[in-house]
Amino acid sequence: MNLFNILIKFKSKSKWNKFTPKVKCLLVFFISFTVYLINNRTLGAGDTVSNSLLLFNFLENKTLNFDLFRTSYFASGSCLECFFRESPNGHLTSVYPIGTAILTSPIYFIFYGFLKVFNIPVELTHADFEPYRLFFEKLAATLVTSTSVVVFYLASKSKFSDKISVTSTFIFAFATNTWMTSSQGLWQHGLSNLAVIIIILCFLKINHTNVRKKQILFLLISGIMGGLLPIIRPTSTLFLIAALVYCLVVNKYKSVFFIVGMLSILPGLMWNFYYFGNLTGGYSNIGQSYYSFTLNTFLESSLGTLLSPSRGVLFFSPILIYSLVGAYKVFQLRFRKDEQLILCMTTAVILLFLNYCFYTVWWAGHSYGPRFMTDIMPVACYLMNYSLGDVTNRFFYHKQKNVSYFVFLSLLMFSLFTQVVGAFGNSGVYWNGSPLNVDVYRSRLWQLKDNQIERHSKALFYRIFSPPVESKKYINGLSGTIESVTFANQKNTNNKKLQLPAHSGFLLKAQVKNAGFSQWFGYQSAIGKGEIRVKVSFYNTQENLVKESDLYVSGRISKGETTQAIGTVVSPEQPGVYDMIFELVSHNNVDFPENFHNPYKLQIIVK
Repeated sequence: MNLFNILIKFKSKSKWNKFTPKVKCLLVFFISFTVYLINNRTLGAGDTVSNSLLLFNFLENKTLNFDLFRTSYFASGSCLECFFRESPNGHLTSVYPIGTAILTSPIYFIFYGFLKVFNIPVELTHADFEPYRLFFEKLAATLVTSTSVVVFYLASKSKFSDKISVTSTFIFAFATNTWMTSSQGLWQHGLSNLAVIIIILCFLKINHTNVRKKQILFLLISGIMGGLLPIIRPTSTLFLIAALVYCLVVNKYKSVFFIVGMLSILPGLMWNFYYFGNLTGGYSNIGQSYYSFTLNTFLESSLGTLLSPSRGVLFFSPILIYSLVGAYKVFQLRFRKDEQLILCMTTAVILLFLNYCFYTVWWAGHSYGPRFMTDIMPVACYLMNYSLGDVTNRFFYHKQKNVSYFVFLSLLMFSLFTQVVGAFGNSGVYWNGSPLNVDVYRSRLWQLKDNQIERHSKALFYRIFSPPVESKKYINGLSGTIESVTFANQKNTNNKKLQLPAHSGFLLKAQVKNAGFSQWFGYQSAIGKGEIRVKVSFYNTQENLVKESDLYVSGRISKGETTQAIGTVVSPEQPGVYDMIFELVSHNNVDFPENFHNPYKLQIIVK
């Protein structure tokens, strides 16, 4: 018997069905939990900071404001307003909704207890606490997302076979941005997903039980989760509306219990009213300025959200095409209660997508893949359950495979691949900011070459197969020259004294030549340490270093070849005369030996 037949026999006689439901749930949880943690780093952003500190701050400093953080390590070297905001009542508060902090508060109570039991100093405003904040943020996100995966499995299993449920659960957990967004940092998306999938499970349970007490309990739980949705992520209010409409139509007078549960929205509304004097808070005010209801915005945002090589949801998770098939089958069964629920949630998904079709920052800032579309994953993946019957039957039971089976498997493997390289490949290599900030140079979002998946794939390759950049032979072979430096929209700047506005960003290009025998690795190689760059340093008249930036060298350059280095440099804040020094470096490795490289100098006047 060949290996293929052995695998088929094993799958057809799987021991999975011998496990009890509780054991199955535990296995789903611990597999997800382990996979999410194994890359050993937190992938959050400014969006996640305040919610990862709020309960710690309350327990340690007995306050819900962040006034103490005005002089914290967040205020130096970063944008304090990315995390907090000065409210009209005179306190520093969270820019973002607090629903995430509310829902994760039981977890953070445990974390705080851990810190106290082991006598770990809780100095929240000090940089020494940052490793703990990041560790607990990742752990909380992983726990929440793993729980979401279990609830998704239970919701799928309540209607579909184990084979279909396991397949769709695997897709939800590992072939979508559930992995790279929800589980890697305390983003709002993870908690929104948990609330949505709990609502779906509760309504499915209500539809399949006649026990009044159970129905009331499930209505209360779903109402609580629904009430939290607007204060977790305002755009997720669409899912609350969909659930409420469904509940009123199907459950009629019993909907009062769902509405009572919705009182969970009150803490968030009270927070917003206290700090901002309104019910929407500061976060929604930020978002309003990014909407543009024009045809150009619609075309760019909709196509980008779907198809961009570095953000498109169908580019990163093409397996979601099967959700469209599932949606059609759900529509055919629209007279059934369960399918009416899924149709209501699907309508919310469509409206959420349309919302982002008029959002000018549709790429979601510095993140991996289609972060905004993470919100639709519970519903999109649940729709797949309706379209996976034939595929799972062929995978688990039939020896004969057809074209549709291989198409499905190919799409699944690629969708899984995008998440794997995202989780393990980004070892200090940030596509979003190199060589140019994607928030400013949006054309990068459409480049097929050196897209986000490709860059992360290379980073993973070089984590496994280390390049020789640290060897003595390689370092001794580094030599090069900076032939010219050009400011954007200006001619060659050789021997010219430039006048620049203070604290302004400028696009710079440098022509560089490899004069050594060691090959250069540019930014596209994604090796991180050892990548060849041009270090730009500003020195004042007292020869003190004021500011440093990098220009990113392009390509893999052999001896005698020339290439371009590009990047954005910010001029010093204080007016005066400065020397601008350009030097070739092997990033985080070594500077080029001075006898093999002469720095390029310019003098500038900052006004």
